[in-house]
Amino acid sequence: MVSGCSASVSVGDTSPSPSAESSQSAGVELTETLVNDEYGFSFKYAPPFEPQDDTSFAGEGGGDSSKTEAVFDTEGSQIGGQYRDAFVVNIYPLNAEVTEDDLPAAKAELENSVIPELKSSTPGITISPLVETTLAGKPAFEADVAFDVEGQPIKSTMYFVFDGSTEYQVLVQASQKNWDGLQPTFDSMLASFTITGTSGSPSAGA
Repeated sequence: MVSGCSASVSVGDTSPSPSAESSQSAGVELTETLVNDEYGFSFKYAPPFEPQDDTSFAGEGGGDSSKTEAVFDTEGSQIGGQYRDAFVVNIYPLNAEVTEDDLPAAKAELENSVIPELKSSTPGITISPLVETTLAGKPAFEADVAFDVEGQPIKSTMYFVFDGSTEYQVLVQASQKNWDGLQPTFDSMLASFTITGTSGSPSAGA
């Protein structure tokens, strides 16, 4: 039922997802909006974050997503010729809707299939236990991840968000040296993430 997983992930704290109120208190103004009408989601960002065509690093750890939208900090870390400080959304259509009653089974599948696949594909990666949370008002599971790329430590937080028969995997990621400084920006971007839904989603037409 649950999809594959993107590899470049990291670990965040286990608190609930940032709210709009916390976004405002962070004082980070987001001036641009990325909208994907096909899969019914949007989020805000601001320079030096910019959309980039090369998001291949976000798919190294599991099944290919149907769609990836990402913005990268063009003044941030570059490792292996790629920007690494990023906000990434991967889309996975599911075979069936995930209702509230299905969430325990969805979590089990993540723990027994997706997370092990990610660990096997990325040597040395550490992933925290999944924590139940919400993002964009939808049920989600959150995990913190840490790994190295060419000897440089990377941190991230990944969210597995369920809306009907669509899974949105949302990732915030940065090199360890930039992680703390980017937290206010990431909090604001997460608070701006909105799901309007696909045809197989309860959010569609809402």
